[in-house]
Amino acid sequence: MSAIDGKRFFVYVSNRPRAIALVPAHALSDTNGTFLSVRIRRDGPSDTNGDVKVEVNVEPVASTLRHYSPLDIDAVYGCAGILDYQGDTYMFLITRCQYVCNLAELNPRQPSKPVFRVVQVMTLSLTDSIFDSQAYRRMPGAMYDEVTQGDMDIYGITNPCTQMTNFLENGAFFFSPAFDITRNMQSQQLCAIAADDPYAYDPDSKFQWNCNMQQVFTDYRMHMCSSTKRQQFDAAGYAVSLIQGAVESQYLSQNSGSGSTGIACFLISRSSSMRSGMRFLTRGVDDEGGVANEVETEVILMTPTTTLSHVQIRGSVPVFWIQEGLQIGSHKVRITRSAKATLPATKRHFADLLGRYNRVNVISLLKRHNSPGDYGGLAAADPGMVAHGVGTSEADLGRFYQVMVESMGLPKSLVSFDAFDYNHEVRGGQFDRVHILMRQIAPLLASSKFYLMDNDSETVLSFQRGVQRTNCIDCLDRTNVVQSVISRGIIAEFLRQNDMVRRHMLDSVVDSVGRLWAANGNAISRTYAGTNALKSDVTTSGKSGWAGFLSDASKSISRLMQSNFQDRGKQSVIDILLGSGDSGLLCRPVMLYDPYESIIAPQLEREMQRIGRKDTIHVMLCTYNLHGRSYGGESLGTWLSMPRDKRPDFIAIGFQEVVNLDVQSVISADTANRRTWEQVLTAEINDQYRTAFGNRAEGEYALVSSEQLVGVVLLFFAHDTALPRIHNVQMVKHKTGMAGMTGNKGCVAMHMMFDDTSICIVSAHLAAGSSNFAERNNDYHTIRTGTRFQRGRYIDSHDYVFWIGDLNYRVSLPNDQVRSLVAQGQLRALLKHDQLKDQMAAGNVFRGYNEADIRFAPTYKYDSGTTTYDTSEKMRVPSWTDRIMYRGRNVRVLEYYRDEICFSDHKPVLAMMQFDVMSIDKAHKRQITRKLYARLHEMDSGVVDGRAPRTAVQKLIDLDLPSSSGSSTGTQSPSSAVSASGLDLPNPSSDSHAWWTNTGTPRRTKPAVTATVNPFSPTVAAININSTHSSDASSIKPLNFVDADPFADDGSNIAWKPMNPS
Repeated sequence: MSAIDGKRFFVYVSNRPRAIALVPAHALSDTNGTFLSVRIRRDGPSDTNGDVKVEVNVEPVASTLRHYSPLDIDAVYGCAGILDYQGDTYMFLITRCQYVCNLAELNPRQPSKPVFRVVQVMTLSLTDSIFDSQAYRRMPGAMYDEVTQGDMDIYGITNPCTQMTNFLENGAFFFSPAFDITRNMQSQQLCAIAADDPYAYDPDSKFQWNCNMQQVFTDYRMHMCSSTKRQQFDAAGYAVSLIQGAVESQYLSQNSGSGSTGIACFLISRSSSMRSGMRFLTRGVDDEGGVANEVETEVILMTPTTTLSHVQIRGSVPVFWIQEGLQIGSHKVRITRSAKATLPATKRHFADLLGRYNRVNVISLLKRHNSPGDYGGLAAADPGMVAHGVGTSEADLGRFYQVMVESMGLPKSLVSFDAFDYNHEVRGGQFDRVHILMRQIAPLLASSKFYLMDNDSETVLSFQRGVQRTNCIDCLDRTNVVQSVISRGIIAEFLRQNDMVRRHMLDSVVDSVGRLWAANGNAISRTYAGTNALKSDVTTSGKSGWAGFLSDASKSISRLMQSNFQDRGKQSVIDILLGSGDSGLLCRPVMLYDPYESIIAPQLEREMQRIGRKDTIHVMLCTYNLHGRSYGGESLGTWLSMPRDKRPDFIAIGFQEVVNLDVQSVISADTANRRTWEQVLTAEINDQYRTAFGNRAEGEYALVSSEQLVGVVLLFFAHDTALPRIHNVQMVKHKTGMAGMTGNKGCVAMHMMFDDTSICIVSAHLAAGSSNFAERNNDYHTIRTGTRFQRGRYIDSHDYVFWIGDLNYRVSLPNDQVRSLVAQGQLRALLKHDQLKDQMAAGNVFRGYNEADIRFAPTYKYDSGTTTYDTSEKMRVPSWTDRIMYRGRNVRVLEYYRDEICFSDHKPVLAMMQFDVMSIDKAHKRQITRKLYARLHEMDSGVVDGRAPRTAVQKLIDLDLPSSSGSSTGTQSPSSAVSASGLDLPNPSSDSHAWWTNTGTPRRTKPAVTATVNPFSPTVAAININSTHSSDASSIKPLNFVDADPFADDGSNIAWKPMNPS
């Protein structure tokens, strides 16, 4: 326990201004001691959208701590993160923890590696002292308590973060003050090799579950700290990285002639933070390649002489699918995107896995035969079915999954697929038939190997270079059983072949591994489904009886209740903590206050322009008010016709009044019309494409996403060639009707990244009424400031923004005069009285936006289905209510027009536009950013490039000046000293070249280790991380089916084009 005792902190606070300090216990008696202070930066640069800027500093105890007062609480174990919620900003502090195990217990040569479970968390406000009160000290509840409302103190004031602290106290979160628990042992070793530092600390954001809450500290250590200060910050342990999942251990000993020999078995499961959530609310894949219930499980076998680590992964089927309604009996799933629209996300998922594990074998345990009770009963995973929400069975989902894997076009030596219908094979209790699968995948297990290290010399004997990715429908019970069998087989064969234990001891070790997996299955199941795992007796012993059957029945009923009545509350808490989903949109982004930002940002922007790849894309935008009419098979004429020389990369269509705006629709909008239009327009767009391009038409358009707010709909289509470049698609809704209470007016807004360019499209319907322009203005501002996407992004924080919709601005002239001017074609005279143009000129709305010249007649209001302006009793004034507005750098409008289709009381308005997008190598960008900050820290420390040190004021003044290209002196300006152009960086990547494949390497400040960083290279021998000389080969043998050369040909030399996007 000494490791954790050495990293405890006393909490101090200051209220003038408000700040919270974490003071290491040892620092109070150290004359050179330092502490961490955190405060809201109120006088620094502030974001107009209300982002929270947090200032972080490491300060000397001797001169600064006197301005703080100690808080009357026990010492804490570090900060789990900072989060903004309900208008306030909170620090989450770990106040109690429970020791679990020590991963270095049998290896005295290694530093201690203790792991602790989070038991109690408290929150302190960074703006208010009210929650400092003793009234908020509470004992932790039982593990896995349900999320409840905030606790009340004696004054009746609710702590708004209680739901979140309850969740973090559910027993599923772990941390270590001594090593990077977010990485498996092999990943830790590779990270140390790459950094030339045996104790390198670089948390894996995928498995650092609190990465969103830790973002301020991550930015601080990477941008505000020099290399030395970063190591000191990491060693202090102020910021705590959490994993969600399970940590289990088993210890055994055997007597031998030389005494007792210890064996330790550990299991660590790390849940991904990319798409975390509850069972029926989080399924499938997202646009970034993250999948639901994705868990990396590492089994570690440690003896006094060797350490073995073997990793497996599980994760939801990486296609877009959901489950709706009560799920009783057979699983009823709905695939929500077509094959072509799904493929880019599936590729991103496997690209991430290949980058981590080098090779992936998919083990699908889904049904392979439709039974009479299955829903849908489709004969095949037809890609055309899914755009329209057709229901499918579990077997159909499995076939569609296999289609996606095969469509990636990768060799089987990189990604292979094994289907094993678990329920069918083990029916009647024949659980031993899982060995059929084991025989099937034995060659793949042989070539994948495992990570193996000799403890005496700390020499790596083998690297794992492949992973088994197992899934069923939930990735819980069936998956856990199969992963347990694989793991026990690996451990047993290794021990048997190397004659490390006696026969009776071998069985004990294998049984211990089974118990670890049973506990792991329960932990993951509680996290994802709310109950312990089914089939836990099979996981432990390979058998099941009546007791297990009754236990599973009870758990199934409990799961049903959880999913229908409790999961939404838990999902909301998860979204808030991760900054994702609808609930995550309620939190303001918390950002580090960076005093260097004004210096670094211009330099970085210039470098991005230099290394980025620019490309011009073409888009088609359309807005159409349907007046509540349903599609009845009418011809759509030339509405969506395309020019013959410009194929749109994507098409966005915004509908208004897709349903009648009556009371029933406002309360519960019907999606049937939207589903019909999705089907109709998918076919129509492709027909128009083939008509326009004829034999030159290649590929087709696919529906990527759609969303509906009562009558407002946004449909987004993209061409095959653009799909791989579109990612992070998010659609949100925002109501403006009746002061935001109803959705009869409002918007559907979409965020996406096209390459590395952010684009927002807003389909809006603003307030009606001839003279209600002030209310329309209010609706616009409500949407602009109130619509939020994940990670705190607003509409205005995009590179390009497009508004399409029935904005409802009218012409402020008498009806007769307007109709006369329209008949005479005097549009220019009429536009002088257009309310929208008047309001824009006054700066009241759409400031910074543009609209193309209007050269078409008013689009509203017609007698429905005719070309005659309104002849009803109201005789509405013809107006340009339907508009397309845009904002962004160098947008070129090719056409802005209306179509004459007679379907509703409006005419559709369309625009063809083109603009430039950028593609930037993210790894290259990170390297440039770090180099820029490193140069600034060098200047802070004194001499740079032989120059004398300058004062802080001189440095800021000089660095803020642009370098002068026309200077005739030989003195390098400070600004150019920070330029990334002189940072000795490799050339940027292109379509055919990746910068990291250069034969030359960037200059290093430390001597490189002799071992190759890439463990999959055939030239790598055994690696000693602490020595530049390879040690003698060990007598320990890997499995008998592993060839003598631990890095023999494994298919890694097969040329394959990196998947785009990576």
